Amino acid sequence: MIFEKMTQLEKRLISSLFIIIATSYAIFYASTLIFLAVTEVIIVIGLLEYFNLAERKGLVINRYLGVFFAALLSLPMTLPTKTMILTIAVLCIFIFNFHRKLRENALVSTAVTLFGIIYVGWFFSFISQIRSLPDGSWWIFYLLFMLKMGDAAAFFVGRKYGVHKYIVHISPNKSIEGAIAGFVMTMLCSLTAKFYLPEIHFMDLAILGFVLGILGQFGDLAESLLKRDANIKDSGIIPGLGGILDVIDSLLLTIPVLYYYLTVILDLSAVK
Repeated sequence: MIFEKMTQLEKRLISSLFIIIATSYAIFYASTLIFLAVTEVIIVIGLLEYFNLAERKGLVINRYLGVFFAALLSLPMTLPTKTMILTIAVLCIFIFNFHRKLRENALVSTAVTLFGIIYVGWFFSFISQIRSLPDGSWWIFYLLFMLKMGDAAAFFVGRKYGVHKYIVHISPNKSIEGAIAGFVMTMLCSLTAKFYLPEIHFMDLAILGFVLGILGQFGDLAESLLKRDANIKDSGIIPGLGGILDVIDSLLLTIPVLYYYLTVILDLSAVK
């Protein structure tokens, strides 16, 4: 009842405040087990929202197999193990689709289910691996703070000054002015990370800000594309924000890239 009397912006701000508090606890204070449990919940809910989008298109989804294998991928394991799980997932989904009644939908069902496992389950699972790196909690904070500040800048600048629309067929409210503001804010937040990640060179922060800033906006547009195809505005029911997918969309394409940059380019290894 209280939320019903609020404006969309007020709902957005209150929901964002709650998420910020909960996320800060999970990142910096929660045990590894609790952090893993939070990651699992986000992946499961996000994947169910993705499956709901697909089912609105009339597609047949291997819902339970998809959730099972996506949840497995978020467990601490090596990349070869995750690859093995994906291989097993393909085999199991094919076997499930041997059912005579599903023959006509086998191609689409297999492809859409596997894409969801990778897009939501595998991509987001890298957040647990980032946390195990030196200063891992700060790197997660870095990514979240940078991208969400960029989202906020794009939202408010686009709302106030956005005139020139782009890619209207996917997201009619997106503007060039908002996109530029979001990118600039992302770069600034990335560079200011030198204060809490003093050992990282400015050049690395600039490269990460540039790449992740672009990928973050691509991730937002990618999820908007899925919602537009399913003809819905929000993926879930979080007041003012939509759903879990709406909250993590900019993270899904950036988390794996950050992980590989930290482990391959900066050569950081997990804390033992």
